[in-house]
Amino acid sequence: MQFRVRHNHTTVDAPETVYFVREEKRKFEQMGIPYEIHYPKESMWQLIVRHVTPPTRLMRYCCADLKENTGEFGERIVTGVRKAESNNRKNNQGAITIPKPKKDLLKEAEKDDNFLSTNKGGVIVMNLDNAETRRTVENCFRTHKVIINPLIDWDDEFLWWYIKKNAICLNPLYGCGNCRVGCIGCPMAGDKRWSEFERYPKYKEAYIRAFDKMLIEREKRGLKNCNKWSTGLKVFKWWMEDDNMDGQLAFDMEGAIYEEYT
Repeated sequence: MQFRVRHNHTTVDAPETVYFVREEKRKFEQMGIPYEIHYPKESMWQLIVRHVTPPTRLMRYCCADLKENTGEFGERIVTGVRKAESNNRKNNQGAITIPKPKKDLLKEAEKDDNFLSTNKGGVIVMNLDNAETRRTVENCFRTHKVIINPLIDWDDEFLWWYIKKNAICLNPLYGCGNCRVGCIGCPMAGDKRWSEFERYPKYKEAYIRAFDKMLIEREKRGLKNCNKWSTGLKVFKWWMEDDNMDGQLAFDMEGAIYEEYT
């Protein structure tokens, strides 16, 4: 069976992830398996300026522009997503997903118990059982980009057993206590972001610079900024849900006092 491996470079990947992907690409190509690293047209920093707002849990334009915009028409894409990774996937993800369906498919979904409409307007094809409607599902594949999730029901215990049994090489960040590895600063990561920016301070600086440029762009477009968005640093604090007050003092490594928040 012919296949190729694709990694979507998000421009906010951890350095360890970048080096790991490059090494994996070398290994796969030595085996004669095509391995593509897809570089986006715009970086995360450019997207922030163009969208004139930081990425949030509700406004996940970064996922759409950096991770979900690849694949050819009618292509079958195999992923490693699992229900155990999030409640949203547990409640809404099937073994095979057809994103952004046509109107006629939505009408078909209303009549067929093997199709499930999501609360986000998508359609999931429930193909976890050996149903008699398997043929109908395959007919829909001819004109849609299909995402297949073969690991969808794997729990954490079985996943790690399989990895150890087959001696699968992993991103080294999993050996540093990370349960999931994604974009640095992803709003979906919650409090984990604080430790990420401690480990990668240059990314924090890059986000603040992008937020500064975003504020300039907002002014050009005539968009109003609240007091919490007066500077790139304040946008960063708002984005990180930081409740510390401006003017708070801190100590550096030499014991000198400085103003942490301005």
